[in-house]
Amino acid sequence: MILRGLATGSLGCLLSLLLGASGWAGEVETPNTEAAAHPSFSLQQALKLPEWLRFSINYSAEPMANPIGGVAQTSAWIQNTALDLQVGAGLGSDPTDWVELEHWSLNLNVNHVAGDVSYASRIGAFLNPQTLAYPAGFYPTELALERDAGSGWLGARAGIIPINSDFDGTLMTAPILSSYVHSALNNTYNIYAGNIPITPFSTLAARLDLHPFEELDVYYGWFDLKTAIPVITSLGAPVNLTPTQVGDAHILQLNYTPKNGVAATATLPAALLSIGGFTTDFQGEGVYGSATWKSGLRLGLDDRVWIGAAYSPDFSLNQAPSFIGGGVVIQGVVPSRPQDLLILGGSHAGLSSSAPPDYPNRPYEGVLELGYRLQLNPNLNLQPTLQWIFDPSGREEPVPGILTTSVQISLSL
Repeated sequence: MILRGLATGSLGCLLSLLLGASGWAGEVETPNTEAAAHPSFSLQQALKLPEWLRFSINYSAEPMANPIGGVAQTSAWIQNTALDLQVGAGLGSDPTDWVELEHWSLNLNVNHVAGDVSYASRIGAFLNPQTLAYPAGFYPTELALERDAGSGWLGARAGIIPINSDFDGTLMTAPILSSYVHSALNNTYNIYAGNIPITPFSTLAARLDLHPFEELDVYYGWFDLKTAIPVITSLGAPVNLTPTQVGDAHILQLNYTPKNGVAATATLPAALLSIGGFTTDFQGEGVYGSATWKSGLRLGLDDRVWIGAAYSPDFSLNQAPSFIGGGVVIQGVVPSRPQDLLILGGSHAGLSSSAPPDYPNRPYEGVLELGYRLQLNPNLNLQPTLQWIFDPSGREEPVPGILTTSVQISLSL
């Protein structure tokens, strides 16, 4: 009930408050001066919480319509409200000064999804054009004990967790992908491998984060797939979410961040080369990877180009056994709005007609996405987006290409 209230009446009050600072992005000249002149609103500070306790609420919504193409012209609204809580002795201190106790924290994340998850099937698409397309309900996504490596080389996390944790998503992710709205482009290389728990889904799991060199990070994760459904449904998530095959998933990933490469900013991530692989009992295996770098062209104040791919050899187990995508994200195309982003990307997802439960009937589905993120102030952004979906594959008969329109809303407190 608390989360539902935040997504309705309270949200309206907060939006009104935050929109009062809508001139923020146009008044500043650099990311550093703007942050000092217009600091973000923080529940942490407003509630005067102690340094050892971190608390935040994030709301996002993806209303969408398709004025052209598809089986029918229709619309849908879906939203997610996420609550993050972290408790740890070292949260308010410099990691270089930590003693062992200060490396440890307890993490809690819960999500409440509301809206219509059926939009893709209603317009004839196989892949969801909305990142948030999950069944409506309450998801207890994380309850885990974590050891943060800090300035050292060893980190770990264990408990109920998803692969792409909301605290510091690492496995099967590249930070630049979170700029996109379409589910095939956002976050997890469009990997469809049975019960792999992707936020807000979660399961009993353990993860090791190794940092042997400044430029190299190694991640290993074990996920108990047979508990993915029982754990979250026993705690309130919707039932019958995914196939209930049992077994384990093992994921190994290497991230290389060039020492002299482009550094991360408050808006765009650092240059990154990431490669990984996974194997699952009864669900197949696969490899994936991506590269993110600065183009070197004068495209705005800053930019990132990216490419990514994934492949699973067993077409009888994976509905989307191949994926290739790429794009560019440009910051500050309009000089008077240095925090805004221009976002362009596309992908080709190979589909398998022999994989349950949906048995796609066409060989692939593709998408082109164009978006512009309006950073209204440090807490609130709106992202108008256009998508063109090629060869929609959610129906047996041919379906015309689909043009979707949306405005993603993101609010962080």
